[in-house]
Amino acid sequence: MQKVTLYAIFIWFLAILFYFFEFFVRIMPATISENIIHDMDITAAQFAIFGSSYYVTYSLMQIPVGILYDRYGVRLFLTIACGICTIGVFGFGFADTFFSGVISRLLIGFGSSFGFISLLILALNWFPQKYFAFLAGLGQMLGAVGPLLAGAPVAFMMHMLHNNWRLIFFGIGIYGAALTVLIALFVRTKPKVEEEEVVYLKTAPPLSRKLKQLMRIPQVWFIMIYSGSIYVSLPLLGAYWGTLYLQSRGYSRPAAALMISMIWIGLAIGSPLVGKLSDYFHRRKPFLLMTAFVGTIASLLILYLPIENKLLLSLLFVLLGTSVGSQSLSFAVIADNVPDELRATAMGANNSSITLFGAVFPLLVTWIMQARGSHAAIYTEADFEVGFLLMPIAFSVAFLVALFAIKETYCRTQATVHMIDL
Repeated sequence: MQKVTLYAIFIWFLAILFYFFEFFVRIMPATISENIIHDMDITAAQFAIFGSSYYVTYSLMQIPVGILYDRYGVRLFLTIACGICTIGVFGFGFADTFFSGVISRLLIGFGSSFGFISLLILALNWFPQKYFAFLAGLGQMLGAVGPLLAGAPVAFMMHMLHNNWRLIFFGIGIYGAALTVLIALFVRTKPKVEEEEVVYLKTAPPLSRKLKQLMRIPQVWFIMIYSGSIYVSLPLLGAYWGTLYLQSRGYSRPAAALMISMIWIGLAIGSPLVGKLSDYFHRRKPFLLMTAFVGTIASLLILYLPIENKLLLSLLFVLLGTSVGSQSLSFAVIADNVPDELRATAMGANNSSITLFGAVFPLLVTWIMQARGSHAAIYTEADFEVGFLLMPIAFSVAFLVALFAIKETYCRTQATVHMIDL
């Protein structure tokens, strides 16, 4: 029976630190959007392209990442990924044009694409499978410290540094460089095989065959649609327009950033909680349904109920983030539905769906707001309300997919034949 060791925890913690790193640099531009737009002399639409540049490379790399990890393991590519992400962070900190900013965000997205999948693969390889859903949620919770620090703390730091956001990027780049060295030295893909173990080797199928096999499983498609739909509010509010939206409602930037950061507290609560409850009750579907329903209601209340109380509004953002926590559960569901040799590829495909939705929806929202006739960086509350209507729509789509299409797995691998005594 596989045991939990201190070395396993240490390796997994290094993967958490990288996930924290990439999550921080993914979200931080939303907090300082006004300064970036001003200093680079760009429009709000061009700023939205910065965010999408990250998500495009991140999304496109998810299936290749899964395939690379399936074939070659985690250590080499996680080291390279952390290094590339660090180069992108330094590049964006020194960028002074729209083009150089896009290139830097593309590099950050490319490097970041290896983060969450490595976390999942290391959890599968180093810990008993019964802990997987909980560890996926716990990883999401610990990683959420990144966007939490990228919100209100960055807003206050900007005040202390006289709006010198480039200095913050330089500091986080130093962190990334040190982490790259630690990953190269200590991360291993899986525990060493014990001498008494008998290992059977089999020829790995061609990559094209693995992809075809994966895409022939209908549940994979349904889970990808669910997880992408449930996720869209996070980048929309956390990485793009959340702070400016609340500023349009009359709040100061520090107050707006603090309330938006409540989304990440909700995510930190919801991800491990939903996973733990799912494992405890041996059910997946009820929790997929419940979180999608809660997200629909919370997003509607935030947008269309005239709430002035900061505490109540913050609690609604916590509830919204908690509902998004089921996207971590979706990785456990997709792992239940595929054979062992396809797990990394399947989780990469699921993460690709999540990030693809995260790239497309904010651009669509920005286009809707611009179509109302507003100009760069001066969107009104009414503009945001019209564009953000896509949030409750996306949650509703996730609910309907979970209700009518996703099947209950009872926390068991569906590709395995289970013997039943009659």
